[in-house]
Amino acid sequence: MANPTLEERVAALEQTVAALAKPAASTGLEAVGGIFKGDPGFAAVVAFGRYLRVTGHEPPPDWQPGDPIPEPAPADEPPI
Repeated sequence: MANPTLEERVAALEQTVAALAKPAASTGLEAVGGIFKGDPGFAAVVAFGRYLRVTGHEPPPDWQPGDPIPEPAPADEPPI
């Protein structure tokens, strides 16, 4: 096999750099979210997790995704 020319080697390097420069998903959720795009069940799970992270407890049974999330309770008060 013949040795590649300098121009061929530079072209290969430019292709590799361009592939590496493409932005990756910024979060793991975005990477996984593409698989479940448009699935309302996945959106509900994400909303449930957001409520849990913000408030520190599970949402009440009548809470629906899209409803406002209350502010977290102060540290000296137990969650509702």
